Amino acid sequence: MALDILPLLDIKSSISKPYITKDQFKQTRNNIPNNNMLLDGYMLNKDLKFIKKIGAGTYGLIYLVENIYTHQRFAAKMLLKQPPFTQGDPKDSQLNKKLIQQQFYQYFYSHNLPKPTSMNLNYIRDQGHDCQFLTEISLHLKAHEHPNITTIHQVYDLDNFAIIILMDYFEQGDLFNNIIDKQIFQKHRFDRQILMKNAMLQLIDAVEYCHQLGIYHCDLKPENIMVEYNPYYQRSQHSSIIDYKELRLSLIDFGLALDTNLICCNACRGSSFYMAPERTINFNTNKIIKSLIDMSQFQSVYDQPNTNLSNCKYLPTLPGDVWSLGVLFINITCSRNPWPIASLNDNSNDVFKNYILNNNHSILSSILPISSQFNKLLDKIFKLNPNDRIDLINLYKEVIRCDFFKDDHHHSHHHHRHRNQQLYTPPETTAYNSYVSDFDEDDEEFYTDDEEIEYDEYQQDQITYQTKQQQPFYKENLQKFALETPSNSIVY
Repeated sequence: MALDILPLLDIKSSISKPYITKDQFKQTRNNIPNNNMLLDGYMLNKDLKFIKKIGAGTYGLIYLVENIYTHQRFAAKMLLKQPPFTQGDPKDSQLNKKLIQQQFYQYFYSHNLPKPTSMNLNYIRDQGHDCQFLTEISLHLKAHEHPNITTIHQVYDLDNFAIIILMDYFEQGDLFNNIIDKQIFQKHRFDRQILMKNAMLQLIDAVEYCHQLGIYHCDLKPENIMVEYNPYYQRSQHSSIIDYKELRLSLIDFGLALDTNLICCNACRGSSFYMAPERTINFNTNKIIKSLIDMSQFQSVYDQPNTNLSNCKYLPTLPGDVWSLGVLFINITCSRNPWPIASLNDNSNDVFKNYILNNNHSILSSILPISSQFNKLLDKIFKLNPNDRIDLINLYKEVIRCDFFKDDHHHSHHHHRHRNQQLYTPPETTAYNSYVSDFDEDDEEFYTDDEEIEYDEYQQDQITYQTKQQQPFYKENLQKFALETPSNSIVY
């Protein structure tokens, strides 16, 4: 590793453990082989036992682990230092995931009682950006004391094999599962609009806290938000909107996060449903965008090597997270997405093009069951120019006073809800992607001046996606369709 291992060792005095029983001793000595290459029942170290797999990505696994003495549970995110990429496109990750599962299985099967090295969290937080394996953890650690950001309890170095991050475990799962499967907002027995505001304000609070620290998440989506929810909790008459006894949301996965307030105009970073248009289109080379936005307002860099039209402009990073919040707000209120991607390059993306090119901002309230007041709030978020988007402080205030559903317009457009089938697509997911991004910042690539041509392959994926959506689509198929949708957390 690039860092000196000595400062990373946790030098806290050891804590005495209870007497270990014979059954517990056998658990630490007998790894039983299995055909599925699962780690269930194996030991992570002398204290922690693997319970079940709860996530998988292109770079590692997520396992539920339990302390055999205290029975406290954690989510263990395990990242290989040298992922076994196959030949061809590494973003086609299914085979890679199987190879990663195999590598972890072989390691733990051959090590009855591993001894991972405990690393110093303060050192990682302050110096981890110098090591590619620790950048994500470093940014996460800088923000994890906030109640809406998942706590990291420990980081382990497993030989020269993997890094293991021990985090809070959320039994109720991620926000996607709670929106679609459990329908916690739609089925809330009390004031569901207050519950929705509780969720939104917590998300704004978390993003603002990160912003104050100079951190930008860049991959806000329901799969990266964990949930604690009490459906039986009834608020007191004078309780504030943010009430953690009712609901607590917690951000995870800082794998795509940045610590710079500017991002290159040709960088595409995030997940397609939630990316702002400046992350899907190169604003400085796209003729339509340049006819709509004065690009001279953005910072230019000409004194660096290989600087050209496609990479000389730098746009603000924070408005990208603000845009993602807007899509999340629609997820929370309507259990749907406004468009598959905020791009003008997709010929089938009629809603977004209508919204931007024809300035038809009423299109959202005509096809979503929302009030005109909420529609106006979304207008302040979904500005094409990132400099024009509402700031977080005013967004917080607007959410507090907004009524999402009640006005005369709500009743007049209700019968149009089936006009656009793509709105029946819930927030995208895969079977295992909570706690982990499919792509990390080490995959960074960039658009060229011929971005419209190079983007064809991605457009074709979206056309295939749109074709699926033109098939009859019923409410009971929401979950199945979502799980069949390819995961596309991406970074270029």
